[in-house]
Amino acid sequence: MKDEVSAIIVARKGSIRVKSKSMLKLGNETLISRKIKQLQAAKHIDRVIFGSDSDEMLEHAKSYGAEVFKRPDFYCDETKASANDMIENMISLIKTDIVVWAHCTNPLLSSETYDRAVSVFQSNQARYDSLLSVREFKEHLWGEDKKPLNYNPYQARHVLACELPSYYMQDGGIFIQSYKQMAMNRYFFGKKPYLFVIPDEEFLDINDMRDYLLAKAILENKNG
Repeated sequence: MKDEVSAIIVARKGSIRVKSKSMLKLGNETLISRKIKQLQAAKHIDRVIFGSDSDEMLEHAKSYGAEVFKRPDFYCDETKASANDMIENMISLIKTDIVVWAHCTNPLLSSETYDRAVSVFQSNQARYDSLLSVREFKEHLWGEDKKPLNYNPYQARHVLACELPSYYMQDGGIFIQSYKQMAMNRYFFGKKPYLFVIPDEEFLDINDMRDYLLAKAILENKNG
């Protein structure tokens, strides 16, 4: 029997850095509706679930065909509940086989990338217990001690960035693991995650207004 794959999106009304961030618009779509449509278009995702403490956001998500669940205020308050608490609560509201945790603040991820991530996870469960999306980068890095971290700038020949070892940064866009494991570990991924490299052009995590304006500019240029 085929495992049911459910995508989960969470949002809250009390966003701090950008007010009502999840309801910001990119073109004619809010970040919420854009993410719902991306996930609905993914062939390997069976359900799209949205959780929030905001009645406005819940109605908005429902109008786009997402299953909606009201989240208690406590678990939407970052000053009271940890991310682990939030995950545990949201997971307790549903039942499924595989969870794709998707943030609506990663608007450039494509349906094809979500599909590929699910396929990679399902094909590698014997070796990896979860999957998280990352961006690969090669840069000249300096550590907290103000010393070079991954190269020697004083050697005879300057090391080009393309010759440096790869580093991987979580982009926060895709986290996949079994429902049972997520309910147990109360976290986005397990102890042995597969690092899923997303396309460079799909990397963008909206944390502040600058990120939002950058997303708008990218999409306007792409659609223009």
